[in-house]
Amino acid sequence: MAVNPAGLLDLSLADGVELTQLIDEPGAHISRRIYGNDEIFELEQDRIFRRAWNFLGHVSELPNPGDYVTRDLAGEPVVLIRGDDGEIRAFLNSCRHRGMRVCRADRDNVSYMRCVYHGWSYSRSGDLVTAFAEELYDPGRLRKEELGLIPVTQVAIYRGVIFGTWDAEAPPLEEYLGDMRFYLDLFLGRTDGGTEVVGAPQVWDVSTDWKFCADNFTGDNFHLYTAHGSVVDLGMLPPDPMSLSYGYLVRAQGGHVLHLVPGPPDPSFEYFGLPRDLVPQFERNLDSVQLGLLKDHAWSVGTVFPNLSFMQVMVQGDIGGPNVTFLSLRAWMPTSATTTRVFSYLLLDRDAPEQFRRDSYEAYVRTFGPSGIFEQDDMENWEDCTRVNKGKIAQRHGLHHGMGLHLEPDPSFPGPGQAWPGSYGERTQLSFYGEWLKWMTHERPWAS
Repeated sequence: MAVNPAGLLDLSLADGVELTQLIDEPGAHISRRIYGNDEIFELEQDRIFRRAWNFLGHVSELPNPGDYVTRDLAGEPVVLIRGDDGEIRAFLNSCRHRGMRVCRADRDNVSYMRCVYHGWSYSRSGDLVTAFAEELYDPGRLRKEELGLIPVTQVAIYRGVIFGTWDAEAPPLEEYLGDMRFYLDLFLGRTDGGTEVVGAPQVWDVSTDWKFCADNFTGDNFHLYTAHGSVVDLGMLPPDPMSLSYGYLVRAQGGHVLHLVPGPPDPSFEYFGLPRDLVPQFERNLDSVQLGLLKDHAWSVGTVFPNLSFMQVMVQGDIGGPNVTFLSLRAWMPTSATTTRVFSYLLLDRDAPEQFRRDSYEAYVRTFGPSGIFEQDDMENWEDCTRVNKGKIAQRHGLHHGMGLHLEPDPSFPGPGQAWPGSYGERTQLSFYGEWLKWMTHERPWAS
């Protein structure tokens, strides 16, 4: 990447338009050109996904030595495996002989990793153990100690969630997350045993630019009563379209954003609707401010920049049934300028009662699984937005992101970051796009 003395990368696209013309965070302007554009996609891969910390998985997916899962990191196939020493490592999933994928299943348990092409075999710590017909190599030609699997440059774990980056200069994960750690602890660090993934992630492909998915999960609460109008008609959301407009939009740090929404004055909506049996554990694991926020809110949706989203929401799994909460992680993996692979995880507190675990699972599958009633609406909207915004006439006109800009941050909000009153607004979307522009234009965006 070419860098000028001011620490800025090359700002010009092929037609001479500068990246800085595409996003105006203070002016609430977003250019349609950032969506579905092949040149933008390649720059994103290079400047965002190969440099930022990306979600890879959860430690509960790899409970035993030899357990592995295969994922992508910035478009490159990777394998996460737990070694004999208990450590989780991540490698480029590519044999050092011809480049073939070594681990070809989504998940498995193996004694060693063996390439099916020519039989090169690697230990569970990534070392090359054997190659085919080793006796046919000249002495010193096959240096096995130099031919292990290529490791992901940095791998780190926060509250059970595994992240990786290809950039050796990226700051440590906890520094990268910054104040977002305070909020992630509300969902991932509130109980003694932490969280675990239930089953395998659900994976599906959507014909959309990944940014529409992340945008929707930056705290876009106000689309519920239009995009999901059928859910309202079925009585699965409150009939008043302003009923979910309360709470806060929060910019934690570095493009990491979320919203916090209180429930009605009913004790069942406290603590995000989690089982009361867990409250003593909340009190042990959270500080007083975190505990207060946990108690006072029922819904939260947010995004860890660039493409890891989460939601802790109370929904009706059945028409007329009780509201049940669930926690889901979403990774939006761009596969082209117009296609995204979605990884959706259901997480549960390990110490949650069994009946709650079953109810939470059913509510998640019926509402936000790939065939869920909410998910179908969202995917149709994202796909249409991607198609329409590619139009040359459409791209002459920008997109408006001006809701709630007259509001000032609430100085009485107890958590870190900036918090604007109300959960209907576009401050968090603008924060996301502002961070996107920073990574697309700066040599060291984390230091800008």
